Amino acid sequence: MRRVIRHSSLLAALAVATPACFLEDLLDGDSSPVQHDTISLSTGIDVAYRELGDPDGDVVIFLHGYTDTSRSFLPTALALHQLDDDYHLYVLDQRGHGGSSMPPAADCAAAPAQCFEPADLADDVIAFMDAKGITRASIVGHSMGSFVALELGLSHPQRVDKLVLIGTAASVVGNVVLQDYILAEPVEGSWKAGFEAQGLQFPEDVYELDPLDANADAQAWIEGAWVVDPAADPDYLASIVPETAATRMGTWIGVARALLQTDNTERLQDLSVPTLILWATQDGFFYDDPDQQALRAALDVAVDACKLEYWFKQYGKRPLGPDGVQVDDLGHNTQWAAPEEVARDLKAYLGTGKPTTDWYYSADGDPQHIVTKKKAAPLIHGKCE
Repeated sequence: MRRVIRHSSLLAALAVATPACFLEDLLDGDSSPVQHDTISLSTGIDVAYRELGDPDGDVVIFLHGYTDTSRSFLPTALALHQLDDDYHLYVLDQRGHGGSSMPPAADCAAAPAQCFEPADLADDVIAFMDAKGITRASIVGHSMGSFVALELGLSHPQRVDKLVLIGTAASVVGNVVLQDYILAEPVEGSWKAGFEAQGLQFPEDVYELDPLDANADAQAWIEGAWVVDPAADPDYLASIVPETAATRMGTWIGVARALLQTDNTERLQDLSVPTLILWATQDGFFYDDPDQQALRAALDVAVDACKLEYWFKQYGKRPLGPDGVQVDDLGHNTQWAAPEEVARDLKAYLGTGKPTTDWYYSADGDPQHIVTKKKAAPLIHGKCE
């Protein structure tokens, strides 16, 4: 008999004292609703994935962000399953992340970006759908995963029912966080120096290695500067750290370089797949001005041409501080801190074509307590008149 995890037990599970393995204990037992498997794709990638829900239901595929794994969306998928178990949910580890394989070093080690473009990851999703006999699916993507989702919507619209984009933008070109805070340092700074001090060529010789092979301080940087969210449960964050630390250097380098070349501003003017965007006010990766305004401006061109209908929903209420760092409200990793709230919007949007009108934000002085203000959400609706 299948067990469905209810709200209270899900929240309790997220607070257990063994962070590195608690989610596996929760999800992979005999009574769990989640199946865990790996499939070999026609793209040459072995993709690890989690699956739950009704095998005959409408399909929803979740795509995580940069250096994350399926863990990033599992609480959200479980919460959606608790709200409506009619959907067939797949939560993927994308290429080079988690339990999924790397593209071959012989083809990619010298120039990793050429194997980690959003189109490459989108090809994996199409190959996954083909292997599973899935004709169409709704795609939920966060950050890097949102650009993969957009690629699917732009290049394969006939395969996509709806798009849900969390922490996204029209372009990543020149993004300060990715370019300076991650790629320049530490990836191509102290980590590169650590490898070269061992006599290794960068990036060719480090493609299959991980940050801990470069620098003993890499773990501290990942814990203190990368897997950080003041609104998320600390035990949940601690469970993410080992997986992020195990992400191979080819992925760290390849995704960052590829995304920094990604600009969908003009292509979005032709987007035709119904889209929901969830953005939080303390998103330190993609800001309100100019990132979100540029995104909506591009989408509005498609709306004016009667190609697209979209919703833009704000989470959080307090803006970023002057230093651009998330401090006391929901931020870039919205689903980490508010998985149940995101699930409510997913259920509403997938079922009715519009999100809930409830506003979700962190309580004053307690960022991990998510407040629901009924029928008060800041919403923008782009619709052809």
